[in-house]
Amino acid sequence: MKSKDMPMKYKQKVFDMCILPILTYGSQTWALTQKLEQKLAICQRSMERSMLHVKRLDKIRNESLRKETNITDVKVKIRKLKWKWAGHVCRQKQDRWAKRVTEWYPREGKRSRGRQRIRWSDDFVKMMGATWQRLARDRDAWKEMEEAFVQRAY
Repeated sequence: MKSKDMPMKYKQKVFDMCILPILTYGSQTWALTQKLEQKLAICQRSMERSMLHVKRLDKIRNESLRKETNITDVKVKIRKLKWKWAGHVCRQKQDRWAKRVTEWYPREGKRSRGRQRIRWSDDFVKMMGATWQRLARDRDAWKEMEEAFVQRAY
């Protein structure tokens, strides 16, 4: 990836096919916080700089790096994976383990101090309301709403 002899289109393919899946492995089940999302974006930008042989001291904007490398954005990939997994889980039968765990809501015990922890489904509730699971059962409508979920800012 750091070779100057390797063309950028091959570096792009290697990144999209090998490195990006490693970065996003299991991300569809994460309760993605802004801090975690930022760490992944920083990691990706660092790799892009390495591919282009650019240092941070050169003060080149991230947008121009992305135009040169033309690789898939890790944030977009994670949101797509999460969206597809949510639709898949909502269409499963009630007796499946993944569906039961997704719908489970602990009600006993004492709440801890401070801000409530972010839940996996909070992104969907924020965008579509509490009835998002009912909407996810319609495969075509769910696919149409994917782009809006992926492109929205947190």
